[in-house]
Amino acid sequence: MAATTSPQEASPGLSEVERVGGELREAYLAVAAAGAALERTAAGCAHPAIRQARRCGEDALDLAAEAERMLSDGAHRLRAHTGHQVPASIGALIEVLETTRRQLDAAADQVREFPARVTTARQQLLDSATAGEATDRVAEKWEQAAGELGLMTASLAAAAGALTTYTRGLSALTS
Repeated sequence: MAATTSPQEASPGLSEVERVGGELREAYLAVAAAGAALERTAAGCAHPAIRQARRCGEDALDLAAEAERMLSDGAHRLRAHTGHQVPASIGALIEVLETTRRQLDAAADQVREFPARVTTARQQLLDSATAGEATDRVAEKWEQAAGELGLMTASLAAAAGALTTYTRGLSALTS
């Protein structure tokens, strides 16, 4: 793009690329969720079509991440080149980090109750009349899953706590 391009000339393309980037992030989440569902339903399946579907899904995620990075980088460069750069501020950074922290807190709050629910379901399974070797194996997996969910909750809470600490430090710089 020529150096004489005005911000107004650059904006229509920039807006579209930013919309595509947002939609790409949404598609990324959908592909990741589909991949997780495939992994669960096809666990232990060695069929070539299933293996190919897994590889293709993983490749799609890698390509989407790279494309999103290129789009974001291009948009940033375009804004800088045309003088259309949104001024960065500590306040704006704090706002984004606070939004992210709230999202992490919300996810932790949602996941926090899962271990107890899984543990209750495990106990109900063990107490049922169908208890046996297969049931014991399932109950063991559910117990492990409850532990993993507890670790996930702790990880989300730690991430939120780290952002809180960082934003407090940034806030102190603006005071």
